[in-house]
Formats: sequence, C-alpha cells, structure tokens
Amino acid sequence: MTTTAGDGIVGDAQVALAADEGAAEHRSMLDAQRTTFPVRPSGGDALEAPHITPALSPFPSATGDAATAPLVEPLETFVPRLDRVARVPGPEPQELPVSRAPLPRLVSHLQFQTQFQTSQGSRGSCWAFAGVAALEAAYARINVAAHLSEQYLFHISKAHENHRAGGGINSLIGFQGSADAVHHLKYWAVPSRDLVPYIDQPDLQALANAIPRTRGGLANAAGGTREQADWFEYDLRNIPLMGRWFAQYRVKEFGKKANFTNDDIRSTLAAGFDVVVDAFDKINNGGHVLLIYGYDDSAQAFTIKNSQGLPGFETLRYVNDPHFTIQTQSMFWVISVEPVETQWAAMWVGRWETDHDGWRGRLVIRRFLDIRTNVGIPGPNNRISLGTWYAEDGRQLDVVGHFVDGGRGLMCNIGDQPFELYLHTRDPYRAGGRTFWNNTPFGVVMSRGTATGAGTGFDRSETIGLWDTVHDGWRGQLRIGASPSYVQAADAVARRTWIDPGPTAHRVDAHIDFGGSNRDQPFQLLAHTREDGLLGGVTSWGGKDWPVEGRMSQNLYTVQQDGLLRWYRHTGRSNLTFQWDEPKVVGSGWSAFRALFGGGDGVIYAIQPDGVLLWYYHDGRNQGTFNWQGAKQIGTGWQVFRQVFAGDGGVIYGLRSDGILLWYRHLGRRDGSTVWQGPFQVGTGWNSFVTVGAGPDGCLYGILRDGRLLWYRHWGHDEGYPIWTGRTQVGIGWQDFDSIWAVGNGYVYGRTIYGDLWLWRHHGFLTGEGTWSQGAKVGVGWGGNMVAVFAT
Repeated sequence: MTTTAGDGIVGDAQVALAADEGAAEHRSMLDAQRTTFPVRPSGGDALEAPHITPALSPFPSATGDAATAPLVEPLETFVPRLDRVARVPGPEPQELPVSRAPLPRLVSHLQFQTQFQTSQGSRGSCWAFAGVAALEAAYARINVAAHLSEQYLFHISKAHENHRAGGGINSLIGFQGSADAVHHLKYWAVPSRDLVPYIDQPDLQALANAIPRTRGGLANAAGGTREQADWFEYDLRNIPLMGRWFAQYRVKEFGKKANFTNDDIRSTLAAGFDVVVDAFDKINNGGHVLLIYGYDDSAQAFTIKNSQGLPGFETLRYVNDPHFTIQTQSMFWVISVEPVETQWAAMWVGRWETDHDGWRGRLVIRRFLDIRTNVGIPGPNNRISLGTWYAEDGRQLDVVGHFVDGGRGLMCNIGDQPFELYLHTRDPYRAGGRTFWNNTPFGVVMSRGTATGAGTGFDRSETIGLWDTVHDGWRGQLRIGASPSYVQAADAVARRTWIDPGPTAHRVDAHIDFGGSNRDQPFQLLAHTREDGLLGGVTSWGGKDWPVEGRMSQNLYTVQQDGLLRWYRHTGRSNLTFQWDEPKVVGSGWSAFRALFGGGDGVIYAIQPDGVLLWYYHDGRNQGTFNWQGAKQIGTGWQVFRQVFAGDGGVIYGLRSDGILLWYRHLGRRDGSTVWQGPFQVGTGWNSFVTVGAGPDGCLYGILRDGRLLWYRHWGHDEGYPIWTGRTQVGIGWQDFDSIWAVGNGYVYGRTIYGDLWLWRHHGFLTGEGTWSQGAKVGVGWGGNMVAVFAT
C-alpha cells in the first residue's frame, strides 16, 4: 500500500493507533535517557570495553523481556556452506545396461528411499513429490543423503509458467505437472527441505491473503494477475532466500520411454533405477504422479511411493488395481546426478530493488532458462525473456538476456538499454554493475531489500570523501581525493591506492594494490548523477568482472544545549583509532526538537514536541559545509513513540511503550516528499531494550537491561513483513551504554552513560555470528550537555 501523508498513514491514523497510551505520558527519548542514566562527573574512571562473546546459537523466542519474531532464515554464512558442500564427491555417470537374461522375480530399492516428512496434503503437488523422491534416491545410491524441497520445485515451475503465459498461474493452483518433473530436474536444481519447507494449502492461502500487494486477487486459489502472483511467489515466507542460494541438487542424465509396458517398468527397476509415472486416481477421479521403486512378481504388484498420505509406501497391482491405473504415455527415470553445487543463475530469481544512476525501479526475474527448449542456461546466442522491470514512473519493460560465468553474471537489456550485472558471490543479497546510455557507462546497484541514496543533482566534488565500499562481498573504506587510500574492513590493513585522471565527471578509475600477485586491481566507479552519495560499477580480477558499490560513509552529528548542530567525520573508523577531522558547525536552533535521528545517506529526521515529523537533507555532508535541503513536514503524531530509529532505504521503526514495534517506509526519503508505506506491526516485546539501533540490510541491535547485546535481521524490512532471524546474543557487558549506532560495513558505535564513545566492527553483522574486532574508545565528552547524537 503506497499512500501520501494526506491519507492519514503518518497523521491522525498513527496517533489513533497509540491514543490509549496518552501522548502526555510519553517523554522524549532524550529526556528518558537523561533521567535514567546520570552523567558521571568529569575525571571519573574510564570504562572497560564490553566483553564480546564468541559466536552463539540463536536464542529461542521468549516472552516478557525480549522481542519476539518468527525464525524463517537459517543463521548460516554463505561461503562456508559452499566450501562444505564442495567436498561432496560427484557421481560417476551410469548407463542403463542391456541384458537378455530373465528378469529377477523380486526387485526392491527401498534402501534408497527417504521418508516423506509430510504428505502433499490438499495441494496438487504430487508431481513435485514424485520427482524429488526420484532425485533423493539417486543421490542415496552414491551415498549422499538428500532431503529435498518439493515446495521449491513446485514454485520454480509455477514462476516460469507465470512469466511465459502472462499471468493466471501460481503455487496456489495445483497440478500442471507430470512425470516429466524428472526432465525438469535436469535444469532446475533444488535445495534441501529444511531451507524451503513444504506448506500445505490452507497456510499457503492464508499467506497469499495476508500480502497487501496481492489485493485479494489470489483468494480461493484464484489465478490473479502476473504481478499479484509475483508478490506471493517471491515472498520470503514462501521461498526463503537461502533456498535460492543453495539450490544444489539436480539430475545429470535421465531416461525416458514412451508407450511403455509393465515389462519396461520391471526392466528399468531391475537395471537399478526408480521409475516415475503418471497414473489415473480412481478414488479421487483425477491425475496423479507416483514413484515406483520395486516389484514382486509373486504378488503381481509394484511397490510405490504415494505422496497422498503418510508413510506413503504402498503397492500397486500390475492390473486391475483398485486405486490407480498407470498411464503409459511416458515414464521417466534418473540415471545419474550432478555433483552437489550451487546453481548461480537460480539466485537471480525473485524481486530486486534497482537503482541505475538514480533511476529506480523493481526488477522481477521469473525464470533463468526456458524449460521447454532443453537448452539450459541461455548464452549470448539464445537470449530469452527473463522478467519485467517496473519503473517508479509506471513504465513496464521486458528484460531479455543471458548469463555468463555459470550464472554469476547477467547480461540483459531492459527495454533497449544494455546492462551488465553481477551477483556479489560472498553476499548474493546484493548485485550490481553498470549500464550504458549514449555509449557512457553509469552505475547500477541492486538489493533484495531497499534502494538507498538521497538528494538530487551532481558535481564532481561530491565524489571526494570517504566511501564504504563492497566488491563481490569484500568490504572496505575508500578515500577519494588528493591522497586516495583503501582500508579493507576485515583486517584494517591499508592498501596502496591511486586514481587515474579522466574527462568523465561521474567516473572514477581507481587502482588498489592488494599485494601478492594482485598488485593492480582496477575499479571503474560510477557515481550516480541523479542522487548523492551512491556509486556502482565493476572491478576486474582473474580475467573477470565483479560488482562494486559504494555509499558515502556516515558521519556523526551532535546537538548541544546551545542548539548548534555539529558535524564530525571519523577518519579513523576503518582502523578503530582516535582520528577525526575538525568538527564543523553546520546548523543552529536544533535543541528545540523532541528527538532527532539519522535516516542514512545524509537524511535527518526531527520530531517536534507536538509530534510533527520534519525531513532534512544535508547536502554538504561530504565536507561538512552549510548546505541543506528542508525542512519539510512529512508527518504528524510521532510524539507517541518511546523511540524512533531508521533502517535502510527510508525504513523507520517506531517503538511504543507497550513494546509493539511498528514499521514505516518513507518512499519520499530522497527528496522529502510525503509518500509512505505503513504502518505495519512487525514485532512485540521490544520494550525490554534500553535502546535499539538499525543498520543496513535489515540488521538491528538491542541492548537489554542486563547488558546483553542482541542481534536481529529483519528480512521483511523492504515491505514491512514480520520476517525475521533472531534473537541472537552477540555480546555481553553493554549495560553502561545508552545509545548504539550501526553505520555500515559492520561498524558499530556505542555511547556510555559517562559520555565515552566506543567503536567496534561486528564481522557477523549480516549473519548474527558473534565475531568482532576488539573495541576501542574513540571519543570522550559525548554525553553531559549533548542534547542529541546521531549518525547519517
């Protein structure tokens, strides 16, 4: 739902939502902090850094003293999982033997069959169950235990056909499949069942009905429009991202025989292969798909896996079976399977927010191959339509392209404009690259979450400063200017850096010496010209191109009792040292606000005592100059919240005193327009925290009263859905901290009640792993007469 402030989303409706609490009873966040945490007199003892615990398992959901949210994503880093599965040996190809010897009278492959964890329930998904059962058994034959996802196979097929047919097909609609699922599994890898568990029809329908953007179009398993199906199919409660990232199991070689007989089935079983067949269900008067894994001539029956109920192991008579009649058009069997490895092209499927040079939109990739062509992943000579791009201005453009480097790279045209896009292989939540217009390259950044960047206009001086960068998941801080430098975040080591002069104002050609055999890695950095503080581009390494993106590093701001707004740039952030540029006064009259918080990318939000919400943009943030846009009034009624804080891309959280966490998204964040989504309730129990802070990509931190630091990841932060990972304890000893700021690339600031400013790098900020760099005190005097401190 997208509305303006005039529709009441951030006006009277919000006030009514919390009216029972009484606005007069709410003190500002700053007043509460001053009341609760007395300031230590100057000259007191220095505070020891909080102890950082080792990596811990996620805590179970709890009530009372902790925020609760459903756990939907495994806490598992991406690269270590790939390393682990890479050690699984690949199978040797198997051929179907030809023999004139009499067939044995009894064959059983029961030892290779996995147990059904669930039946198909009330969904027409039998073909997915039969195909997956055949694939699991084929892996079992080479001693690879696989429990695979029927939910994912059913989804990827429906998404493919939704694109091809132009709507009316989605995972709520059963059937539309057959024994040829074995064929499909040669091209579509599937993930483990624990990553994408099966959802029966009632719960799946309830999910579709609960998604606002389906607008009821999928009620009662209706077809709906293609776009309504998209919002449902690519919801992370249907298919979690881990399922796309770890689709690793597929058929290498399969067999097929048309117009077959029972003897053909017996011969194939005797040769060592299970058979998938179509059948007519006499009891339910419809089609069905079964796996046959053995036969017994004495009983004149096949042994089958039937997904209609549990445990699913049954018999089927050769003739005149009371339940099923085998349809003899085509039977399929798996001969061999591929090594267990990720299918990179599958990672592109789903919904992305895109930003190319400030032009924003939503990219929906519905398929990565054409299952009907038997070609596999498309190359430059057989490009296909992959999806649709939806521009902010309402345009819809076809996306036609092909893949390179095993699917890691996507070369496509959106409309008639060419794009070179690459996954960040160490963080496939993001992608990026470049596009060309009038033969000039422009930067592209993509996220499964939210687009970022703010402001308008561009001049070359806006590239000068500190940038948080990520190239293929490798993070660091780049200084662009007269003395360029690069510090890698993982080890805080500075690398020699130089920049080539060039005539294109928005293009920065940088080079970084990473040592060893990589003494000159080139980076083509393309600053966005329609907004500030964001860049895309590519870097080259090992003869291949890789994505790069950068955001201007966040600065810290303070407001003292004199009302002056001061700007601070921490030049020692990347190596956790006490190094700062001289503070600069960039505003006055800021002490009158009830609360101030940073919105990222130079955006500042201010709440007046009467609850009016104002938007500012600090256009001079890269050098600390007095250059502003705003103030603009964008909402009312915000005095009802105990704490208000911002995540990425316009996401704002309001924490009520009763512990309810509300989500908003300020879609007008870039220019201060009054366009909003929300509010949606995304959590309860959050009043147990002393303070909460949000960082990029949906990461949140909260300090409990006993000093424990908890981490969450809000996977639904782009649309306000209650999809979370957490709660995970990532530290202890934080009880003397009253504020926390996560400023990007894992850097976390904390302010003590004594006014000391500390800094850490949380290496596990995307996963919740408890790995940190040792903290350092990087400032003193940040309490006392400080009315507000925030980062943006």
